[in-house]
Amino acid sequence: MVTLTKLQVYPRCLDHRLGFMDHQRVGSRLSCRERNNRVFVHRCESDLEKKKVERRRKREKEGNGLLDSLKSGVSKLGLFLSKDDYSQKVQNLEMVFSKIAVQIARYIVTMTSTGAILLIGFQLSGGDSSMNSLVWYSWLGGVIIGTMTGANMVLEDHYRAGPRNVVITGSTRGLGKALAREFLLSGDRVIVTSRSSESVDMTVKELQQNLKEITSKASESDRKKLGYAKVVGIACDVCKPEDVEKLSKFAVEELGSINIWINNAGTNKGFRPLLDFTEEDIKQIVSTNLIGSILCTRGAMEVMSKQDNGGHIFNMDGAGSGGSSTPLTAVYGSTKCGLRQFHGSVVKESQKTKVGLHTASPGMVLTELLLSGSSIKNKQMFNIICELPETVARTLVPRMRVVKGSGKSVNYLTPPRILLAIVTSWLRRGRWFDDQGRALYAAEADRLRNWAENRTRLSLTDAMEMYTENTWVSVFSLSVVCAFIIVSSTTPSSFPGT
Repeated sequence: MVTLTKLQVYPRCLDHRLGFMDHQRVGSRLSCRERNNRVFVHRCESDLEKKKVERRRKREKEGNGLLDSLKSGVSKLGLFLSKDDYSQKVQNLEMVFSKIAVQIARYIVTMTSTGAILLIGFQLSGGDSSMNSLVWYSWLGGVIIGTMTGANMVLEDHYRAGPRNVVITGSTRGLGKALAREFLLSGDRVIVTSRSSESVDMTVKELQQNLKEITSKASESDRKKLGYAKVVGIACDVCKPEDVEKLSKFAVEELGSINIWINNAGTNKGFRPLLDFTEEDIKQIVSTNLIGSILCTRGAMEVMSKQDNGGHIFNMDGAGSGGSSTPLTAVYGSTKCGLRQFHGSVVKESQKTKVGLHTASPGMVLTELLLSGSSIKNKQMFNIICELPETVARTLVPRMRVVKGSGKSVNYLTPPRILLAIVTSWLRRGRWFDDQGRALYAAEADRLRNWAENRTRLSLTDAMEMYTENTWVSVFSLSVVCAFIIVSSTTPSSFPGT
């Protein structure tokens, strides 16, 4: 094979312009003493080789389609972001794909179970259109099986959660104390707070006694879980920034970290027109409900933003949160409406952090906050839609323990519960109060004796409710689709035009 070469002679004046081509030159200077001209040896490329080089360069320029675009996007993202921001973006992307995978799994489970039950029903009916009732019973069975399977997923998620470190403001009575007790029964470590140090001490002793009684009656596995439980308390006025800072430091010292912070402290000052409220009443309502929640949210975010696993903050909804009018509780309603606006703003501010902000809506609970200043007519309405603090806490706590992401809403009065209350309203008369407005329900201590024995575990019915809150629409729609497909494929004559 013969190789042709060509010699090119450059004047010295072009030295500075051709310096960048040194790595392409073959050969060397012919003479070190020659100053005016230099000789370089280049290999001559054939036309075929030139075409190959041009095609290769063209392919490199065009790239490999979508894959190269993704790689380019990721590389550019890494160039423009710091290392921490880049890692956070990757974690957020992984979280999104994880959520998508969970939802797809739920839909597949629901569709598979529904389809299997329907198919069995049609096989038993022999495809006879006269046995449509069996078809719909099969459809109902598919819904139930799918929901129970999803409930098992919720149960596993609940028990994998492990012990949580929880701070609850306003937790020495009413719903706050019921929430603290329910977290304890889940094996969590809880800090209770109140303005009064005496109330805090009494509540801590009472909850410790409740925990001791429950542990003595629990099974071996539950006793092991309850061994992690712990309750301590500190006096805190949520209206004072120094008290809130003291509370957050106390929580970190006692528990090491904070996983859940619940802003439950609130006041109402009764049902009456605005003109009947004193200036001190108005100041206390606004300070506790709105300013206190804002200060506590900020204090919790300061702690959780420094934790590797972040944390979750819950603000309590109430009458007026949705912007509706609240006659006779105008000041209270305005604070709850303002708190909802504050919550929505902070959720967007914290999107790039590991801190989740959520709302919890307990509905109407039989507490001093609700009953103060209520009339006989109000109490008759309470018979229909109100519940005891223990009942509400039993529903809210499992959902709070396994909440993920940010901007979630944990509600007690779900649409099915509201519908059930309306349908059975005639049965609920005299449930809590008689015609004269006198209380018919037992005192808290008496209620706990019968309540505490079977409350150490999350029941299957609770898990089913948690599952169906998020997926009941998909369960229903997929079941209808499966029913239609199987019916149309089995008895096409009964569906003209299909």
